[in-house]
Amino acid sequence: MLSTPQVCHMIWVMLLLGQLHGYKSCIQKERKALLELKTYLLSISEEEVADDVLPTWTNDTKSNCCRWEGLKCNQTSGRIIEFSIGETHFKESSLFNLSLMHPFEELRSLNLSWDGSYLFNGLFDDVEGYESLRRLRKLEILDLSYNAFSNSIFPFLNAATSITTLSLRSNYMGGPLPIKELKNLTNLELLDLSGSGYNGSIPELKNLKNLEVLGLAWNHLGDLGPIEVFCEMKNLRELYLDGNIFLGQLPLCLGSLKNLRVLDLSSNQFTGNMPSSFSSLESLEYLSLADNDFTGFFLLDPLANLTKLKVFKLSSTSDMVQIDTEGTWQPKFQLRVAALPFCSLEKIPNFFVYQKNLRLVDLSNNRLSGDIPTWLLGNNPELEFLDLKNNSFTIFQMHTLVHKLHKFQVLDISANDIGGVLPDNLGHMLPNLVHMNGSDKIMGFKEIFHLLWVR
Repeated sequence: MLSTPQVCHMIWVMLLLGQLHGYKSCIQKERKALLELKTYLLSISEEEVADDVLPTWTNDTKSNCCRWEGLKCNQTSGRIIEFSIGETHFKESSLFNLSLMHPFEELRSLNLSWDGSYLFNGLFDDVEGYESLRRLRKLEILDLSYNAFSNSIFPFLNAATSITTLSLRSNYMGGPLPIKELKNLTNLELLDLSGSGYNGSIPELKNLKNLEVLGLAWNHLGDLGPIEVFCEMKNLRELYLDGNIFLGQLPLCLGSLKNLRVLDLSSNQFTGNMPSSFSSLESLEYLSLADNDFTGFFLLDPLANLTKLKVFKLSSTSDMVQIDTEGTWQPKFQLRVAALPFCSLEKIPNFFVYQKNLRLVDLSNNRLSGDIPTWLLGNNPELEFLDLKNNSFTIFQMHTLVHKLHKFQVLDISANDIGGVLPDNLGHMLPNLVHMNGSDKIMGFKEIFHLLWVR
């Protein structure tokens, strides 16, 4: 008979092996539930694609269901912790039966996002009703994006009090933002309601005190008036307000969001200048002010000390904007992406001279003239993409670079006034160029275009 220490040692070894190698399969109750779920999905799927519906989910008892498509198990307990439904084509938009998820008591991530031909348009549970998701006490991530859900699902969602991440991107919602309907989700850290047709007032947003990522892009929130309401959300790290037709000047109070890493205000109708308070956004890595209505003299000085800034995008739908290109400040940032098309630039802003780590540069649709700025290539050995189309450049000379640009792939110098001959060292300096858009005025362009196309 084994002694108590020997039994304990054996149990410890078994647990260790389980952690290292995983259990052979998920538990029987969950295997049965998975097969019931597949049967349900087959019942609402098109017959001609039935064989493509979760084909790895089989009734073979030797099959390890922890390795089935779309699943991940806890290596210690063998319980399913992640579930993703994959791509299935339904006969028509269908309801999802939440009661089929009840056996998965350790589920942490449920992904019902969709890119198939038909979508889920609602939830139901004939056992628990609106309280259904409360059964999944460990659920943290719920992704329902790219479906056809309406606001009718919110009574179900409000019961999922454990979730920290909720994505409802690109659904058929409309109406006011459903913040009151989510009042019980006090643990939310990420909320994505982008592209769902929302409008109406949003003062209650400040009550979601733990929010770090908020996606409200491509709705109809411009009717809300000033966006100062977002300034109260001090924990925000990422804020996406692009495509909402917001009007007026950028508020100074945005500079108080000192934890922001991403701020996307593109595709709105903002006017005026960049607030001086943006100099306080010391954590900022991504800033897009593209496709707005900026006019007059536009200063870039607030960016000077943003040491973490990696992506900066700016453009204006108005040709009355005048970007300050002569600033004497020396930037403390090293950008990877600098996109300033449609900025009425007559000179490349001085901060570009200090950039050594650029991957993508877009200076298209400006008023730049003279020589093609090949110094950008010399200063940035990691450069991959340079767009200079629709300017007034006249000369293209490729000075010998210290290093070849092995990562450089795309060059667009079309719609300029460049003539003459292509630099004979172009292929040597840019050995991996795969796309070049130029002009028939340039001798040799047709030949290199053909070579690149064949390549």
